[in-house]
Amino acid sequence: MDTTKIINFIKKNKKPIIIVTAAIILIIILSCTIAGCVNKKGSGARTNVCNLARTYAERGEYDRALNKLDDYLEKHGDDEEVWNLWNQILDMKKAAADGNVSAYAYGGAGASGDGQGFPDSLKIDVDTSGISSAMQDSLSSMKSALEESNKQAEENRRAMENLMKSQQEAEEKRLADQQAEAAQKKAEEAAAAELKRQQEEKRKAEEEALAKKNAELKKQIDAVNDEIKQGETALAMGNIEEAMRHFNMADSNIPSGAGNSFLASKESEIAQALYEAAQKTDDPAKKSQLMNNAVAMAQKAIKADPKDAGAHYILAQNALDNKDYNTALAEMKAAVQYDPNNYLYWYNLGKIQYTLGKYSDAANSFTKSCELKIDYAPSRYNLGLTQKKLGNDTAALAAFRKTIDIDNRHEKAYLEEARILADRKDYSGAIDAYKAVLKINNINVQAAMGLGSAYYEKKNYTEAAESYKRALTMLSPSENMTLTKYNLSAVLFDDGKFADAEKYAREAYEEKNYLKADSAKVNVIYNYALVLDKQGKVDAAIPVYMEVLKLNPDHAKTKINLGVMYLTLDPPETDTALNLFMQVYNKDNNNIEANNNLGKAYLLKEDYENAVKYYQNALRLDSKSDSIRANLAKAYAQSGQYDYAKSTYTELLKTDKENWDACIELAKVCMQLGDNAGAEKWLVYVQEKNPNYRKSEVAGLLDSIGQ
Repeated sequence: MDTTKIINFIKKNKKPIIIVTAAIILIIILSCTIAGCVNKKGSGARTNVCNLARTYAERGEYDRALNKLDDYLEKHGDDEEVWNLWNQILDMKKAAADGNVSAYAYGGAGASGDGQGFPDSLKIDVDTSGISSAMQDSLSSMKSALEESNKQAEENRRAMENLMKSQQEAEEKRLADQQAEAAQKKAEEAAAAELKRQQEEKRKAEEEALAKKNAELKKQIDAVNDEIKQGETALAMGNIEEAMRHFNMADSNIPSGAGNSFLASKESEIAQALYEAAQKTDDPAKKSQLMNNAVAMAQKAIKADPKDAGAHYILAQNALDNKDYNTALAEMKAAVQYDPNNYLYWYNLGKIQYTLGKYSDAANSFTKSCELKIDYAPSRYNLGLTQKKLGNDTAALAAFRKTIDIDNRHEKAYLEEARILADRKDYSGAIDAYKAVLKINNINVQAAMGLGSAYYEKKNYTEAAESYKRALTMLSPSENMTLTKYNLSAVLFDDGKFADAEKYAREAYEEKNYLKADSAKVNVIYNYALVLDKQGKVDAAIPVYMEVLKLNPDHAKTKINLGVMYLTLDPPETDTALNLFMQVYNKDNNNIEANNNLGKAYLLKEDYENAVKYYQNALRLDSKSDSIRANLAKAYAQSGQYDYAKSTYTELLKTDKENWDACIELAKVCMQLGDNAGAEKWLVYVQEKNPNYRKSEVAGLLDSIGQ
């Protein structure tokens, strides 16, 4: 704003008229502030800070505005213009505290002074009768700048809200996944603890048997056990070196008279303690050190007694950690061989076999684990997964339901049950199972997407759309998000909500590069073109259809839809349409749509022979289609084959007596054949059953018969 012009104008005009000039002063201040905040150094971040602070202040959120400026000034304390804005907002805050906020900030009524809402101290005498157009232009410019500033601030706020929402959803999903993994791990840890208890009882019984033979031997055994306990205590304190000192002392003091079996059991016990400590630490270096010591001790145990199952189990777990699956398989088989009644060994053997794709072997191992421990949910669940891999869905479903009987909050078992039921087209059952998943974990995106699909199959489009929208709230930009938007668009399209369908179809189209497979991209692009096509947006739809053909030159539906669009142009591009239909026909001469549309195109070209030919082909492929039969009858009539037309229309009306168009066209054919009685019969039938249908045309035809 040119303030010099305003001052000169005030000096020149001497007529004393008291006006509210606080507004002018405020405009000048704000214009300078905005110019400074927007233009200085061209800083976008600085502009956003000023805009946000101003917006907050206008809403009366003075502390929030000042905090925003404080953050900026901590880094840019020499920015005088931002300091000026800070002082202005502070003054506004003080005015608000004194009860004058509306007068100071906005010029509202209720403040002291002239009754216009401004303090007396801000009154000056000015003659405003001749304010120039430059002043008005400046005011308009100022208003636009403020509106743009507010708009930018609102966009920034929404962007921040969306970012925070996305981050929160990602965190919730991460926590949900962690919970599911933690539940599985907890079950496995409980099983391992039970195994350890059983092993300790067995060792204790063996030690007691040995001790009965010799009091000195008992003393030596007690000393060994004491060293092992001290080693375990040191491990719990995180002192690996101290632990190994005690463990090595225990190992070296194992009495030779106790036998190799006892020696192996103690070394295996030490190895187990080291292995458990390794699983509990998050320090990679410590984990490696503990595992190396555990493996070394397990190998010593096996050297003393090759049949020590616990030592083989530890070597198998170490091999698994190193992704050496073949070694893991061999060691776990040894563990099972030497302790065949241990359900946890069978369970782990099954997991290794499953990983290696040995599904039949894995099913046998999981089954054995279930027999040994009927209430161990992980074995039952994994048995279900394995049976599913083998194609035994009935057995898989039974396993998942048994898992739920054992643990009624087993999220993954409900999810797998839902998927099997959906594959069987038991959508009601699938919906119940998906709902059970979401009751346990309300941000399980796979369940929300599956629920949407199940509702869609039941043609419950409202619930399907809600489920897909729910899934979208859990997703960040990704392949799953793109596919979910595509599915949501399809649901809305089938529900006749084309504008909403277009919104999500377009978003999926714009995010198609998240999709890895070209076939998926084709589906998304085609869907967007189809939605545009359905709404009559021909100019927009055609280039999108063309994009489909770039990725898949043989996409039949795209060629047919494009052909139909070319037929409906004014004037129709019949030859272009024919070319597209013929391309589809040449690839698959049994394509019903290609044959039917070839008939339409040839009928437009008045090539009745070919029109009849392709309509006949289409009708042979779909003998129950009334629309194709009507098209064929029309082609016969236009080609002058009235007998065939009459026969075809008559056949059509046997199955669809309310096809009023067919009734009227049949009447016309009868008239061409000189069968006025037959024509009158069908026209009167239309008048009686649907008196307003093509009313004037029917009446005219009846009049012509009467004449």
